[in-house]
Amino acid sequence: MRKLFALLTSLLIAVAVTAAAGSSPASATPVKGVVPGLTGTAAKAAAGPAADRFLQMRRAQAGRATAATPRLDAQKHTFWGPEPQLSTGADGLVVTHSVVPDLQLSNSSDVVYAPTVKPTGHSCIEVVTAYGLGEAGQVWAWDWCQSVSPAKVVPIDSSFLSSYTSTVDGHPAYTVQEVKTDSGSNSWTASLYNVRTGAWDELFTQSGSDQSALDEGWDIFELYSTVDPSTDEAYYCADARGKVFESSSLKLRVGGQWVAATPSNSPLQPTANPSPGDYDCSSLQFEVPTPNSNWRVSV
Repeated sequence: MRKLFALLTSLLIAVAVTAAAGSSPASATPVKGVVPGLTGTAAKAAAGPAADRFLQMRRAQAGRATAATPRLDAQKHTFWGPEPQLSTGADGLVVTHSVVPDLQLSNSSDVVYAPTVKPTGHSCIEVVTAYGLGEAGQVWAWDWCQSVSPAKVVPIDSSFLSSYTSTVDGHPAYTVQEVKTDSGSNSWTASLYNVRTGAWDELFTQSGSDQSALDEGWDIFELYSTVDPSTDEAYYCADARGKVFESSSLKLRVGGQWVAATPSNSPLQPTANPSPGDYDCSSLQFEVPTPNSNWRVSV
């Protein structure tokens, strides 16, 4: 009996650890709570200039730069990661993203958005992990349909870390899920997995058609960087030395079933084998431990 009891106890502990690591089955539990954070004008104020740069970047990508939101030619914009294809018909996406709570960028013009994720299907919502421009790390729910701004901003503080992160591959990480909840209105809901309650907490819900003119989905490492003339490398290269940006367990919901991201349904962009020199950081390392459901960028 003692051996049986010990075995059952071990199994229960293993299950609890797995759930805490954010690896519970996607959509296994319903949304039970709401992720606390700033909304409306308070969210825009909290995101600050980093949100303005983000909008400039996306509009430039879509060929919609204007006098008010021009191209940021003074900085280098680079990105890398898998892009789920619209042709898959996916109506949901779930992924675990690392966070770097102590990352501080020394150059006031630089921003690292990593990882940032947006499903296919003209979803309104992009969930962004943002660092830079004098702000501490934040998680945004960016609304591409109504406000075209960060609709909710959640600081990566002790409360966030204890409620939404666990240790994955040696660093804190949170799990985000974005699913279509109504086809008629193209309504999507983004939720974060609460490791304390074992349930999904709603981050943001929006319906409509994406106004960014970018139809693709993505799960990427993205940044704007400025070269330090004293080193000929980007400032972030020294600031983030020893840091890891990782995306793992990326899955798409296709035909009601969750399937892992693969090279065929989510090819790496803009290239499968990026050069560190293109990112102005010779020590940058790009890895794909599991093509293409797990990618890692290390400095």
